[in-house]
Amino acid sequence: MFKSMTSVKLADFISRLFRCPSNQCPALPFAMDQDHMTRLWWMSGLFLLSVLIILIPAYYFDPRLLNGDPIWAKPIKFSLSLAIHFFTLALLAQQLERKRRTGILLTLFGYAAVASMLLEQIYISIQAGRGRQSHFNLETAFESSMYGLMGVAAVLLVLVSLILGLMIWRQDKSKRSAQGLFLGSVIGLVAGSILTFLLAGYMSMGTSHLIGETVNDANGVPLLGWSRTAGDLRIPHFIATHLMQILPLIGWFCDRYQLPPKRVVLISSFILISICAATFFIALSGRPLFS
Repeated sequence: MFKSMTSVKLADFISRLFRCPSNQCPALPFAMDQDHMTRLWWMSGLFLLSVLIILIPAYYFDPRLLNGDPIWAKPIKFSLSLAIHFFTLALLAQQLERKRRTGILLTLFGYAAVASMLLEQIYISIQAGRGRQSHFNLETAFESSMYGLMGVAAVLLVLVSLILGLMIWRQDKSKRSAQGLFLGSVIGLVAGSILTFLLAGYMSMGTSHLIGETVNDANGVPLLGWSRTAGDLRIPHFIATHLMQILPLIGWFCDRYQLPPKRVVLISSFILISICAATFFIALSGRPLFS
């Protein structure tokens, strides 16, 4: 009972902290409905965070390296990135009516995305434990097949965010959230998904995410692991993927603090997409962004 009362008080405090003074934008991220899609995505994110309880100790106690990087670095990064992705879906989907959010279209692609997440996270972790690459690995028939299957899974993971963005855009005007959050969500989800498709597709056609280097780079940027000696396609891919969080957050901030949402969100979108394009061409030239 004490724990229940404490949780209620904490949730109420955080909700008041995030509430817009004008009461025109949703009290995200804590005013969430209890429908099956919200629970599915929210619990998927929590599951991915719980996986870190195993992966982080493995990172510190297992000294093995793969291509110059700790073997558990990739499963950790994927777990964090996918957790953020599913939390984003759960939060931004609250802008839709419950009937549309739980409809057949979003339910179908939502469950497909969760199944894809399980496939990717489990396989990447198993390959790390074996000391084998999960991506760009065509050495055996099984690993080649799994690499192709992971490509399909990646498409489904991103496709659901594109569909959600389009559904928010097509929402009846009278039922839309405040303009900043609405614009940030639509541009972030749609542009972020399309750019992620393009960049991930381009990377999948090569044999590595690095350009202009034949020797493994064991001294990458801390935490992110980006190369300091070669062009790294992971940088524009990172920016593209996280447009889905950055732009809705900028839009929500505009609504909360009564800034001009259309101008701020559109300028921010232009800047971030330009940075994504610039880092892509820098990577193609074989030059590192960080030296």
